[in-house]
Amino acid sequence: ALAKYGEDKGELSVVKLLEEIANVSLQRDRKAIQTMMNHFEKAKEKREGINQYTGIAQYYDLLMTNGYYDYGQQSAALANLFKSSHSVLELGVGTGLIAEKLIEKLPMLDLVGIDFTEDMLNQAEKRLGNKVTILHENVLSMNLQKKFDAAFSNGGIWYFIDKGQGEYVFCSHLPNIQDILKSFQIVASHLRDGGILAFSVQGVHKDYEITLPNEITQKIFPLSYERFKKHYYFSQNQEIVAEQVCTYQILPRDTAMILLRECGFEFQDLTPCQQYHVYNKAVVTD
Repeated sequence: ALAKYGEDKGELSVVKLLEEIANVSLQRDRKAIQTMMNHFEKAKEKREGINQYTGIAQYYDLLMTNGYYDYGQQSAALANLFKSSHSVLELGVGTGLIAEKLIEKLPMLDLVGIDFTEDMLNQAEKRLGNKVTILHENVLSMNLQKKFDAAFSNGGIWYFIDKGQGEYVFCSHLPNIQDILKSFQIVASHLRDGGILAFSVQGVHKDYEITLPNEITQKIFPLSYERFKKHYYFSQNQEIVAEQVCTYQILPRDTAMILLRECGFEFQDLTPCQQYHVYNKAVVTD
């Protein structure tokens, strides 16, 4: 059975899986059943899980440091936001670009960064050394055995899109609402009461092409069910040398706020530079 599912390259059918399990003796092959279920869960995670930047990890910094983000302004906003915090969790640390700037401004901060893409983490470890704790973790299953004063996502897992005139929509690397809710719940469990959760703000996504040592092209493809795909292409001498496709889930801001409130978070404010939406975890009283 496992060999058959391996040939399917992860495109498993729940019905077929259950039919296969029904043919296995419960008394004799409980271990085989559990193995098949684990195989299904891993394949499902690979098919529908968090976006990974494995295909473009080595070119990521080239894109991000050429106008994609203003890390100086962002890190200044975060340093002001976290000036009274002792421990902070970055959700989606990537190659450590924002963490590097933040720890320069708050050198005594206990900063921990998680990410799901090992290639990105390898670069983060080289950049940050022992200044920041870097962990290979999935936000849907992490259990760090620690509570933080604050957490933030600088586009790494979630963020808000500024559509102009005070209108914002929520965007997530997790392509379904159930996983978004679960991720909020898990992050809430890692924050102390009153802890901060900050989401970065980006502009509206659009197709663009920029010329660098490696030419970069980004294509946006709208999908049904409030989703869209980003196609990244890195080319040199008119030949594609790396590419990546990521799927994003879009939610109205009010919907995201309902999910956050369900997990104990209340909206507080936008930072003065309009770069972050700030939420606080409710303080539980007896």
